[in-house]
Amino acid sequence: MYLSKTHSLALLIAVARASRFLNHPSHVLRRNPPTPSAYPLGDACGHEWQYLNFNPDDDTDEAHLRTLHDIICGDEMRAISSYGQFSAQDVLAPYKRYFPESDEEDDFQTHVKDVLGLIAGMSDTDGAIGSIVGTFVVDNLDFGANDGDGTNCAEEGTLAYTLTDQLDKREKIHFCDPSWTRGSAGDVDCASLDPYPSTKMDSFSRIALHEMMHYSSVGPQTSLKEQIVDVKNEDLQPAYDPPRVHGLLDPAQDDNPAPTEINADSYAWMSLDAWISRKCSKDAEGNDWASFFTQNPPPYEHEE
Repeated sequence: MYLSKTHSLALLIAVARASRFLNHPSHVLRRNPPTPSAYPLGDACGHEWQYLNFNPDDDTDEAHLRTLHDIICGDEMRAISSYGQFSAQDVLAPYKRYFPESDEEDDFQTHVKDVLGLIAGMSDTDGAIGSIVGTFVVDNLDFGANDGDGTNCAEEGTLAYTLTDQLDKREKIHFCDPSWTRGSAGDVDCASLDPYPSTKMDSFSRIALHEMMHYSSVGPQTSLKEQIVDVKNEDLQPAYDPPRVHGLLDPAQDDNPAPTEINADSYAWMSLDAWISRKCSKDAEGNDWASFFTQNPPPYEHEE
């Protein structure tokens, strides 16, 4: 049964804008916060995001800078967000795993297409990515640990988060240590995948797209007109990863599709699903690639 958006949000409370996994915060006194800069290791590409508190002379920071640069300037982010956009536009299998089709109450397909189109941009008029990404800031400092709102890398399971820093008043993304262990979507071994989407295909770009969704200049500035957050499943756990994201929509599980369009991981996993399907499909003619995964994710495990 399709629930109204108002009823859905009363049942499924949106949680703090954070992804998962553990890190240890760095408590730093910041009297004079620095300003973000362009890519410090060379030429930035068109609309590349901005960087803050990275030390280019540190080996770890240098590696992280190159990862952040490459997923934008190497076209991985545009590829993932574009295939998610195409999947929404044509109502393909990856879209239908995570979002409902439009109805008289809500134009889900247009909302999802518009949100992902804002990130992807237009290859013939934009730079390497949509212009909005050039306004995003990645802060190497675990600034959430200093702001006292409870969202930082010390929280168990936090991979990354997007917040407005109370010191410099900037909305920023921070990636926690475990997020850097995720590889490129281009390096996913197709032969190792299950017949359904799973975390075996996870990538750093999926985490990055999830965090981009949380920016206040994304959802509210499109036809969606709402902030994209982290929604909870029926068991009040965040709808992260394919089983739980699919479970929001699945009539045999939560049967509550309305909040999918404001759930960050729904956009991230649908887009990655679409791109991996295209990459791994043996028959890429037309939209045949969309049927690469032959099954939906299995039901999520309810937590007490």
